[in-house]
Amino acid sequence: MRVSKAILVALTISIPLVTVRAQSVLAVDEQTLEQHVDHRVLPVYPPIAKAAHIQGSVVFNLRVGVSGNIESMKIVSGPAMLQQAAIDCLKQWTFHPFEKDGAPVAATGQVSIDFILGDYHPGPNDDQIADRYFPLSDQCRKAVTTRTDNPGAEAVCNQAAETAEQFGPDVRFIEKRSAFVYAATACANNRDLPSALAWAEKAVEVDKLGHDDNSGENAVYSTRGTIEGMMGDLAASDRDLSLAEDYGRKVIAWAKESNFEHGNYYEQTLARDLRFHAQVLQAMNRPDDAQKKLDEAASLK
Repeated sequence: MRVSKAILVALTISIPLVTVRAQSVLAVDEQTLEQHVDHRVLPVYPPIAKAAHIQGSVVFNLRVGVSGNIESMKIVSGPAMLQQAAIDCLKQWTFHPFEKDGAPVAATGQVSIDFILGDYHPGPNDDQIADRYFPLSDQCRKAVTTRTDNPGAEAVCNQAAETAEQFGPDVRFIEKRSAFVYAATACANNRDLPSALAWAEKAVEVDKLGHDDNSGENAVYSTRGTIEGMMGDLAASDRDLSLAEDYGRKVIAWAKESNFEHGNYYEQTLARDLRFHAQVLQAMNRPDDAQKKLDEAASLK
């Protein structure tokens, strides 16, 4: 089946949306906060929490000042035994200052500090790998977001993903998934589609281990489905985008139920998937199904 020209050129990357609040304070989503991290410290797992088999994420509302330092933090949720360790970790983070019209401004948003117990058996070089991985990951995210140097973005994102692969098989699941998704996106932006698909496949395999949430699952299937569409594998793209959309609807429902401040980001992400899916369905001679996707996308914010 021939693929429409629009399918071949239409990879729309999920760049977090930023909205402006009064008094020049930006409200940003968690992904944008992560992209602005300049100095990151990993949490120390409290021994008492390990002994009690306590794991989970401590979620914070943050305000980052114009200097890039955290001005205030408030715990939104998370296991009590992990909260102090998360605070001690987050206090050491610094951020690249946010800007509006070329001037530094304060920003607010949420960030999560994750504690995953499971069968965590870090290898002897885990800390050294992490020290190499996180600076590369930060560079990769910024390069993908700006899209000013696609070959450079592919190079640094490949390096970050290759470093993430050096972590042990039973640790750092979220880091691996994120690294593989960003590497796939960077390669696709640079029109290196075989490499993009290879990284997307790795992201899906990590997700299948069951350590992710609906947002992460949406990301892996959306990424692979979009790349498959660009490569002309329309049936596979249709299947993966349908999965991505199901996960996207679930995370939107969660955001509404929990009054998550930046839930509109998930709606924008689902709308993007639906619009690309409509192009795939049009190329498959399914105009009625394509229109349903476009109607759903139009109903979102």
